[in-house]
Amino acid sequence: MIRFFTFALVLTSTIICQPMNHSEVIDVKRKILGIKMSGQIDHRTTDEKGWHYRHYDIGGSFPITESWSAAIQYRSVYTLKDGDWILEKRPHAQIQKTINTNRAKWTIKSRQEYRIRDGKDPALRNRVRVMAKSKSSWKKLKPYIGNEFFYDMEINKYNKNRLLIGFDLTQFEFFTPSIAFRHINALSNDKWKTTYTMILKISF
Repeated sequence: MIRFFTFALVLTSTIICQPMNHSEVIDVKRKILGIKMSGQIDHRTTDEKGWHYRHYDIGGSFPITESWSAAIQYRSVYTLKDGDWILEKRPHAQIQKTINTNRAKWTIKSRQEYRIRDGKDPALRNRVRVMAKSKSSWKKLKPYIGNEFFYDMEINKYNKNRLLIGFDLTQFEFFTPSIAFRHINALSNDKWKTTYTMILKISF
């Protein structure tokens, strides 16, 4: 646990020294008739663009076996372009494998997205995420780390990678704040560009 925490702290210190974008997230999850319903709001800003992105997500997940689950969700994504909010409709389905060890909970998730965008043909994208979250906390902090790979089927290329490192604050009873840092590599015009985002999330 201490080694995991130390590694997380060192990696976080490296990321936080970089120019930082910002993301504010609210997550809500409730179980209804055996289905885990979820909703999410995410607003993002950068120093260059200001408030330029927001999405709203709703869906439900259900168990397949003890360690496998599936989910169906819908996301409305708005991006600001030339003063107008452009909508992308994004239904998606995913399957997830959960592996519990003595020290951490591992999840491996594959998501298939169908992207409906104005002025463009619909496109498919696959996202695979591997995440590990500590089962114990230290000083009321519970660390987690994950990596997500994006494969764009429109161009048949792996074109984005997101490394995430963060901590849940476990001292609150009715909600869980989280602070995370995201290292993003994205392929644009055949060149990889790196950006960094600080995420403030509250989960209910």
